[in-house]
Amino acid sequence: MSFKRRLAIGRIVAINIVIALCLAEIALRVQQKLGPLYDVDLRPDVVVQGLSDELNHVHPLHEDWNADGIRRMNEANAPQCGAKLLFMGDSFMEGTGPEDTVPVHIKHFFSRTKSRELCVFNAGCSTYSPSIFVPQAKKLIPKLNPDLVLIDIDETDIYDDYFRYRLLVRRDASGSIVAVDRTPIIDYFQQGLLKSVDKMLYLHRFFAKLYFTKVDYPATFARYFEDKPRDMLWLARFPAAEVRTTYPAAIDHFESTLEDLTSSVVARLGGPDRLVYLHHPHLEHLRTSGAFNDIVSTTIRKVASRNGAKYYDATKDLKAEFGGEPEKYYIPDDVHFNALGQRAYGLAVARFLAREIFH
Repeated sequence: MSFKRRLAIGRIVAINIVIALCLAEIALRVQQKLGPLYDVDLRPDVVVQGLSDELNHVHPLHEDWNADGIRRMNEANAPQCGAKLLFMGDSFMEGTGPEDTVPVHIKHFFSRTKSRELCVFNAGCSTYSPSIFVPQAKKLIPKLNPDLVLIDIDETDIYDDYFRYRLLVRRDASGSIVAVDRTPIIDYFQQGLLKSVDKMLYLHRFFAKLYFTKVDYPATFARYFEDKPRDMLWLARFPAAEVRTTYPAAIDHFESTLEDLTSSVVARLGGPDRLVYLHHPHLEHLRTSGAFNDIVSTTIRKVASRNGAKYYDATKDLKAEFGGEPEKYYIPDDVHFNALGQRAYGLAVARFLAREIFH
């Protein structure tokens, strides 16, 4: 083949490549306007949200949450409250909807069976734990002035405290937690996602975003968690004696954080009798085998007793109520209660409060 012929073929190939790239650029811009099927025009106000330099992460501003992270309800609190209850916790307290939450079930229980209008404030947020509850309580208690603070703690919290937040906490001179910094890997994802689409050409954005999400970030994520268990319930699966021997540092850290939380709340409430710790069972607690240990519950009970706070572990009551089919009360292949379980737990706490607090 002559040189001229090879040159002509090369020009044709080059032209076809340019045309294909131009068509791909046009197609990406069109799908962005119509869909998009693959978003390459991300806005910072959409991507960079939810992180906090005080509480690690917060609910983005939304009609379901106010600026203080309190979940709105379909039926607002009455103007005159029989008592004001502040509920704190993670996703179990956050609930699955405005009405499917522990605080709402408690509010309805007292209204319908006791003719007492309680004002409830749900400050639950997914993956919160005692480390975050400390600065959250310092912020919310003076603002809401509750009569009672109820804090729900479960087996995922010892994992969160030790592996998620231990190295992110900031303390005051006395050693008390004042803030939990944002998680670096989440910050890296948000900033990297924005940087990947910070290009003039949409085709450039497409390949940059694809590389970041499929190659760069997964590798960084794996390195970040290479020394951390992926199972949030990891500690609960071992026999209690083995945990105390093998993981004493995690238990000690959890207990000291609970002490910090207790003293912070009690100091702002004016007394320990206005603080109630709650603990709910996981499905493994309720099975005949009793697969989970009681490390978390025992630690909460010890701290509460030592400080004069109240403690309610719903495991025994829910085990009796759920009978031999506890699976009916949990979301399949998930750690959370379904609607039936959420209501049962809420009513169990309500009956405890009626018996021990509002009698």
